[in-house]
Amino acid sequence: MKFFATTVPKETKRPIIKRILVRCPSTAKLTPTGKTIEESLWAATKVKNNKLTCPHCLQVHIWTKKDVVLAR
Repeated sequence: MKFFATTVPKETKRPIIKRILVRCPSTAKLTPTGKTIEESLWAATKVKNNKLTCPHCLQVHIWTKKDVVLAR
């Protein structure tokens, strides 16, 4: 009887991708920006000049990095 040594492949970590959400200042509801980012890159990311038309209040919001909520 022969036994073969097998190696179990290491589980490769996939990047964690998050959706970028912004809270509507009028309704306090979270609104998707339509953008995603790898979570590990978020700290070094620079965000500027971003606008979105909010589906909750129909106003245009300008948002910055401090306004963002990362979500699955």
